[in-house]
Amino acid sequence: MRSRRRLPLSLLLALALSAVPATAISRPAQPTQAAKAAALALADKGWEHFQAGRYEEALAAFRDAYDQVHAPPILLYAARSSERLGRLIEARSLFQRVVDEPIAASAPPEFHEAQAKARVELAALASRIPTLEIAITGVAPSAVELTLDGEPVFQTGPLERDPGEHTVVATMPGQAPVTRTIRLSEGAKERVALVLAPAPAVATRSAPPSGDGIHSARSDMDMPVLVGGAVATGVGAVTGVLFTVLANDRAGDAEALKTTLLAGGRNPCTTRPAPAACTAQSQSVNESRLYSNVAFWSFAGAGAVGLGTLLYALVHRPEAPVQITPAVGINDVGLSVGGAF
Repeated sequence: MRSRRRLPLSLLLALALSAVPATAISRPAQPTQAAKAAALALADKGWEHFQAGRYEEALAAFRDAYDQVHAPPILLYAARSSERLGRLIEARSLFQRVVDEPIAASAPPEFHEAQAKARVELAALASRIPTLEIAITGVAPSAVELTLDGEPVFQTGPLERDPGEHTVVATMPGQAPVTRTIRLSEGAKERVALVLAPAPAVATRSAPPSGDGIHSARSDMDMPVLVGGAVATGVGAVTGVLFTVLANDRAGDAEALKTTLLAGGRNPCTTRPAPAACTAQSQSVNESRLYSNVAFWSFAGAGAVGLGTLLYALVHRPEAPVQITPAVGINDVGLSVGGAF
C-alpha cells in the first residue's frame, strides 16, 4: 500500500499515462506499455525525493522518466525540482519546454493542466533571475579577455546568472589578471566595475642628440668630481684643525719655557754659551709658527676645494643651470652667480 504523500503524483501520472490515445501528442511513435510503466516508476520515485526535499535526486528521476514518456506533468516537476535547487535559468528552460510541448486537443486534462501551470510559473520566474553587468574602464573592452565563472563571455552585460557567488576575471596581454567576486541574490541587478590600465609602451633605444650625449657624459663625471671634492674638503679641514691644536700646544710650551728662563730677572739666553732651555724654547716657537702656517694653508685649501665643488655642482645641475661670470668693478673684484636655486 502506497503512502499518502506519494499518492497524488502517482495517481496523476497513472491517469495521464494510461489515458493517452495514439493522437494525444504529436510524436512519430507512441510509448509502449513497458515504457509507460518504467516512466511511472521513475516519476513515483522522483515524487518521493521531491517531497523529502532531495531535489537533486528528484530532478534526475523526473528527467529519466521523461526520457521514457514525454508527458508534460513529469517535465513540470523536473522544472520545479531545478527551481528548488536555485538553478533558475535551467528551471526556466524546462518550464519553457512544457509550454512549447505540442499537445493535441484530445490529450488528457492533466497534460493541459501541467502546461497551464508551467506558463504561470514561467512568468513568475522571469523577475527572480538576477543579472550582472561588467563595466570596463581605462581600456577598450575589445582589448580585454573576460571570463565569468571560468567560461568566456563576449559581452559586458547584462548577463543572466543563477543566484549565488560568481567570479569575473579580466585578462590583458602582459599584465596580471584582475579578479572580482560578487554574490547575486534573486532579482538583483548588480554591476562590477573593472578599472584597467593600458600595457606600458616598450621603450625603444635611439641615438640621442649631440647635446644629450654631452650631458650624459657630464653626468657620468659629476659623481666622482663631487665625491672627490667633498673628501678633499673634509681632509683639508681636519688637517687644519689638527695642526692648529699642535701649533697652540707648541706655543704654550714656548711660553712656559720663556717664563721659566726669565724668572731670575734677566734673560740667560743672551749669554754664551746659552742654556739648553733657550734652544728648546726657540725650537718650540719655530714649531708653533710652522704648524700655524700648515693649519692656515690647510683651511685655505679646504675652503678653495669646497667652494670649487659647490660651484661645479651648481653649474652642472641640468634642471636648474647656474651661470657664473667674473664681476669686475671699480672697487671690487669677484664672481657673479646667477640662475635658479
